[in-house]
Amino acid sequence: MGPIQKESTSIMKKWILWFNLLLLPLTSTLRADVLEEELPVVILGGGVGALTSAIYLARAGIPPVVITGPFVGGTITQSHNVQNWPGESSISGLDLGDKVKSQAELNGAVLNAESVISVDFSKRPFLITTKEAFGSEKKYKAQSVIIALGATPNLLNVPGETGPNGYWSRGVYSCAVCDGSLYKDKVVAIVGGGDGALIEAQYLSNIASKVHILVRGDSFRAIEKERLKEVLSRTNVEVHYKTNIKEIKGDGQKATHLVVQDSSSRRLKDLPVDALFLAIGSFPNTQFFQGQLELDAQGYIVLKKHQQTSIEGIYAVGDVSDPEFKQAVSAAGDAAKAAMQAQKFLAASGTALKAVPVIANEKKSELKKVIEIKSVDQFAGEVKDAKGPIFIDFYSTHCGPCRTFSPLYETWAKEHGGRTKFLKVNADHARELFEQYQIRAVPTLVILDEKGNIVRKSIGSREISEIDKRLEKIKRELTSQDFK
Repeated sequence: MGPIQKESTSIMKKWILWFNLLLLPLTSTLRADVLEEELPVVILGGGVGALTSAIYLARAGIPPVVITGPFVGGTITQSHNVQNWPGESSISGLDLGDKVKSQAELNGAVLNAESVISVDFSKRPFLITTKEAFGSEKKYKAQSVIIALGATPNLLNVPGETGPNGYWSRGVYSCAVCDGSLYKDKVVAIVGGGDGALIEAQYLSNIASKVHILVRGDSFRAIEKERLKEVLSRTNVEVHYKTNIKEIKGDGQKATHLVVQDSSSRRLKDLPVDALFLAIGSFPNTQFFQGQLELDAQGYIVLKKHQQTSIEGIYAVGDVSDPEFKQAVSAAGDAAKAAMQAQKFLAASGTALKAVPVIANEKKSELKKVIEIKSVDQFAGEVKDAKGPIFIDFYSTHCGPCRTFSPLYETWAKEHGGRTKFLKVNADHARELFEQYQIRAVPTLVILDEKGNIVRKSIGSREISEIDKRLEKIKRELTSQDFK
């Protein structure tokens, strides 16, 4: 075998090993580092309620740790245009969430992008176990806890919605602001008859060519009558009353139409759509508190005095304890009361308050550039010039999980940029690429080989986290390898 053949074989072996690590399941699970911190107050949640409590406590000299979950801002960030927030005649939910987040941080609150995986309220201090999106576990001990974990959208539970043959994330979604931009100039449907459905319709009618609103009753339940009037006046919005979705159908790759039934005539018909958005309510995220706190029959936390739960020192705000109003502004009011109650509780219990440890930001080394794609021609040039693997982050500006993934993606570029090219494609700027790679949800990570062939497509945070684990494995085992 000649020198050229040997070199070619060596490179091929490296490529095969590298891609096998990306494609095959991990054979072992890394042991997570478990840390412990004892704090006066821990806030669970990342929405307006949690952040408002953080502002009040920090300004009272008790800067809390806020366990925000994968992204900050809560459900209000899904609203394209908020018109009922005091002091803001019109503001996007994303901008409002960012404002409240910045105010909390400026006042000294520490925001940790972790998710709660368990709690133990049986003894004091209370114990909270969390997990980073792509990392290790942590344990926090807290004298007081404020719960503001919000609610999760309901599903239709009809054939074709979820499961192996379902079209979830391939035409069925629960967030128009996150995924609506994928359906510019297309036909979409929204199911629901409340204010949430109107907010989705208002946003989507600016993007889609046609918006069908499917209302199961004979009228809307919306409270905001001005928004209702404005949405119904739009020429590309059509309302279908007394209509139930019986099945979601597609071509195996994406949703193509709905089977709907008129509740009066019982007649079935097909409604061609490119996407369906669910706006049919939600259920409280209180699964961690069963057997720990008193809950009502629907799973909402029962309040005793203002925001106090069945355990003194633990408070609840917003949708976890409010089955009726479900408004950001009412959650903020609850949050202010909860923070003041926690402050009084700590003072009365004689808890020795200590400053939350803040780790100084280390000087970041210069990251390998993540290339933002603005056009199809630019993308073609980047692929043509690639000397190794190509990672592509397909994202949307208003997508919370996309914003959570972005810092990790930049870290990948820093650690693996010498051997890999990292690109980002925004749904608002390069629609043709979304069609070319059949991107039906964001974030989606696509990996190409140096010739532009698809090696892997990962949709959503869970699948993307598997890539992060594989990159960590590569970094440990193949530090000296060069995959050019």
